[in-house]
Amino acid sequence: MHAALLTLALALGASDAKPTLAVLYFDNNTKNADLDVMRKGLADMMVTDLVSWDGVTVVERDKFEAVVAELKLQRTKYFDQATAVKIGKFLEARYLLTGSMAISGDKLILDAKLLDATKNSIVVTARADGPKDDIFEIEQQLVERVTVGIDIKVKNEAGRRRAKVPSLEALLAYSKAMDLSDNGKVEEAQKAFAALVSKSPTFLMARERKEQAVKALEEYNKRKKEIITESALRVAKAADDTLKNEAKFDQLPTPEQARFLAMRRVKAHFLARVLRQYVSSRESSLRVVLTSKRQQAIEAMRAWHSNQLRYLDELRLHSKGSANFSPSDATIAPELLNDITDSGLGPANIVSADQALNELSQFVFGGRISSGVDAKGDRSDYTVAPTWADLSPADAKALWKTFDDRIAAAMKTAAEASAAQRDATARAAASLIEDKAEILQRLHRDDDAVAAFQLILDTYPTDSRNSWREGQIKKLIGGAHDFERDVRERYAKGLKSCEDMDLRVGASRVCDDQVRHEGLEGMDRFWDNLVKTCPATAKTRSVLAYVAKDLAMDSARYDDCERARTYWRRYVELNGSISDMLGYHKNYTPWCEYGDVTANVLWMKFVMDRGWTPEVDQNLVSVKSYDGKQLAISGHNKTSSIDLSLYLVPEGTGWKCRDATWRTRDGDQVTGTCTTKISREAKDKGDFDEGTFEATFTFQQDGHGLKTELTKGEFRVRRQ
Repeated sequence: MHAALLTLALALGASDAKPTLAVLYFDNNTKNADLDVMRKGLADMMVTDLVSWDGVTVVERDKFEAVVAELKLQRTKYFDQATAVKIGKFLEARYLLTGSMAISGDKLILDAKLLDATKNSIVVTARADGPKDDIFEIEQQLVERVTVGIDIKVKNEAGRRRAKVPSLEALLAYSKAMDLSDNGKVEEAQKAFAALVSKSPTFLMARERKEQAVKALEEYNKRKKEIITESALRVAKAADDTLKNEAKFDQLPTPEQARFLAMRRVKAHFLARVLRQYVSSRESSLRVVLTSKRQQAIEAMRAWHSNQLRYLDELRLHSKGSANFSPSDATIAPELLNDITDSGLGPANIVSADQALNELSQFVFGGRISSGVDAKGDRSDYTVAPTWADLSPADAKALWKTFDDRIAAAMKTAAEASAAQRDATARAAASLIEDKAEILQRLHRDDDAVAAFQLILDTYPTDSRNSWREGQIKKLIGGAHDFERDVRERYAKGLKSCEDMDLRVGASRVCDDQVRHEGLEGMDRFWDNLVKTCPATAKTRSVLAYVAKDLAMDSARYDDCERARTYWRRYVELNGSISDMLGYHKNYTPWCEYGDVTANVLWMKFVMDRGWTPEVDQNLVSVKSYDGKQLAISGHNKTSSIDLSLYLVPEGTGWKCRDATWRTRDGDQVTGTCTTKISREAKDKGDFDEGTFEATFTFQQDGHGLKTELTKGEFRVRRQ
């Protein structure tokens, strides 16, 4: 029996409370600057190796590269201890592996230091050397000597072979390809990895990176319309050169004014293209501002808004002092026209003041914006969230006033028009009022929208669109079916009753509306309000899991994989299906890497015989008897098929441990003594029981009494 318990201890993994380790770039002491780039490949090689060790969580090299870029660190002296600790804080890593590489003749020398960032101290130093092309063996020796300092053990010896590099030359080529990828040169990176794999077909790391590079190239080609190309930059410069004389616009001759306004339109398309760099790209119907790019997005939106206001002002100035002109009056050089067409920033046209105002209102209140038309004639309009009205209420207020002033002027013109012009001017006024009504509808200002529609009906009773406007009023006041209104009202009803189907039907539409006005932070506020109003209970747990799943999927589609991971974690906490989660991820959002979102949701861990730290990791449940006189807490280990159970009975207002059992896969069962302390008791099925425990098992082997102790036990199990 003792042998079975020992086998269990060896087979089980360590506690989930693992420190994080990051591999920093090694300093290049080879006196050959061409080898600077090889630090990237060496770091990736070590990360790939260390993943096969148990006891630490290893930071991916790509994440470290992102931190280097964010901190604008120079490419020298990563070995500097103060810099390393700074990086460690950003990576939330306790341990940092730094070092240097040198070459002496045909010998490669790797020196390393393992730092504890929390103490700013060196844990261990190590050196490994050998023939240059034995880089794999040298790296393996170095890692083995470093890991002694934190007492971690290999959990997958075969997995370490994934880090095998054929030669120093291959590592250098691998590093150069990674550097191309880091710098956004996706086409060159894909070609470099393909060439390396062709030359070194057994180089597994290169083969895997090649597959990633192929996917990155596919993504790049999909987003070509959204990228700032060289031709787009030339167009932007030409536009700025033209518009730098905006203070003298009203003094320009008519053809020059025409060219000026055409380039103002082109600049608007360019600014919309710039904005695309700071918003999500996978969901075509809505582009949400990326959390990490929020300030850049705001600046781009402000620039577009300002450019459009200037366009309206310039149209007004033209109407005062110049003759009317047509788009053909805008003379643009053929070379520039070619660039405008090639970049998709056209057309270089002139639109009316009413259309320009409509475009401004669509952007401010609805987030709608255009970045031009490509060579095939396809428009590249998109909607961004949050809207400019939400980000800049003062600009929204000013635009409402502009709208009302133009409506008042249009109505005055219609009232004073001659009989021949009456119908046309009335239609123009009604159209402006209708534009305002539709904006109010989108903002769910239903009473104001009704008033706007009614103004048209009262003022222009014979307008041909009035039957449609009557229908809109009926929907707004509840006299006709309106799907969106019904959904919102059903969700509001669900918040009062916490009924599953009412919440399930309306959550997506209500959350989507909140995201449109607040961005991804609106998603979090939607969730917080939902769980505050309808906390997790046996009644609500299923619908909350359903909503968390939708939020996870939406987050991934909006390019926020970290937020998606958070909601998948909540989904699992709410007893969502792990297999369903994996299926959704594989089929719909494979670009996100979530890691193990199930970790630390449920656990049962302890120290065995004051040395081993095994963990029971499957079927972690608690079951309360019908009469309420026993609470069984149990778990199973998938590797060794051994079960541990604690049996609790009432004591006062709490519970005490009556006994514990340990059953092996051979069918043997050991009963022992135990103590427990419940820190949190489940309120209903699906909730969690949490606490601590200790247990002692005594048995006979070869005529001798043997004892095994489980100490520092912790559990978090789900009530069945």
